[in-house]
Amino acid sequence: MLYSQKLSQNSYSKKESITSFNIMIVGATGSGKTSFIRTFCEFLKQDIIQGTYKETGNKALKNSLQSTEEIYTTSMHIEENGKRTALTFIDTPGISSPVIQQLQSLTSYIDSQYFRTLAEESKLQRDAKAVDTHVHACLYFIVGAGFQGLSEVDKFILKVLSSRVNVIPILSKADTLTSAQHQWLKETIKEEIFNIYRIPVYGHIQVEDSEEGEYSKDGKDDENDIKDTNFDKKDEAHLSKIINMLQDCMFKDMDEDACAMLEYLHTMPFSMISYEENFETGRPIEIRSHEINGCQTSTESLQENYNDSVAKIINSSEKTQTMINHNQALGRRYPWSVVECCNPDHCDFLLLKRMLLSTHRDMLKIDTSECFYENYRTQQLISHQKDKASTMNSQLKKANLS
Repeated sequence: MLYSQKLSQNSYSKKESITSFNIMIVGATGSGKTSFIRTFCEFLKQDIIQGTYKETGNKALKNSLQSTEEIYTTSMHIEENGKRTALTFIDTPGISSPVIQQLQSLTSYIDSQYFRTLAEESKLQRDAKAVDTHVHACLYFIVGAGFQGLSEVDKFILKVLSSRVNVIPILSKADTLTSAQHQWLKETIKEEIFNIYRIPVYGHIQVEDSEEGEYSKDGKDDENDIKDTNFDKKDEAHLSKIINMLQDCMFKDMDEDACAMLEYLHTMPFSMISYEENFETGRPIEIRSHEINGCQTSTESLQENYNDSVAKIINSSEKTQTMINHNQALGRRYPWSVVECCNPDHCDFLLLKRMLLSTHRDMLKIDTSECFYENYRTQQLISHQKDKASTMNSQLKKANLS
């Protein structure tokens, strides 16, 4: 079923005054997770509604950068295209050996948010003001060092997390890559995810003629995945089937959600650059306009990056307005040039921001509630029924013995 159809049938109301949207950041130690949150928050500073910014741990906008030792959140209310969003970033400790133990702590956190909803739904009187704490998107940071595509650890983590949450791959520290390396890694990672290992990250859509046994978004490959690192390789061009299906929807029905998904598939994995900070204050270094190399305008660059059909539906004035409202240069200074976080010629920061807070926000929330939460809920109910049946059998045996 297409997302546009789900949106029209889902009970989720677009008329909510405030919509909760929660993003988890996951990756190896030193992959740039916390730096990304700092950059995102710095970029959104002008949009944050006064008095709504809160942190439970490291200061994302203050002090020097520190290693993340435990899960903490950074939350704020922002307004995007007339819609108010309660945005929360969930920063996590960098993943290193032993991977399984750290991964279990992440899956436990994700499951605990589903449990809160299940517990609330089980009450006789539900709280009408209950906050949606589900993890709606998980950004997984992939380090491009070595230029070998996905590592075995990457594949393992992506598979496990994709059974519980919408995973969006991120190619971190894009400023360390040449243009050729950047393009090669993007294509290689996309090929491995969709066509070789069939990892059901966000955007992996079932097509009608797909073979049995491939991954789906139902999350059934679950508990045993943490111990199973074997992947069945398949050569079929599954990504091409997804793209063809979405293009049919877009051209026949002018489906904006299909268009947004095509834009996402064209761009992912999103390349990311975080700003350089002042070592003493932790604040972004000051980059003056005359230091920035003359490149194409942001709107022109974005237009070239999109598929021609996709670009027709995208509101170009929105992209232009984004740059007007945020004219402070965030980036990194090198002896030979300045790299900008918000320049589409350098990375996909603006595309990711637009995707998360605008074009895909509702779709990510629907996937979370209809797919991942419902799968968790079903598993819990089945487990509860089995435990109840086991208890009754034990009681009957004791009664018969007496």
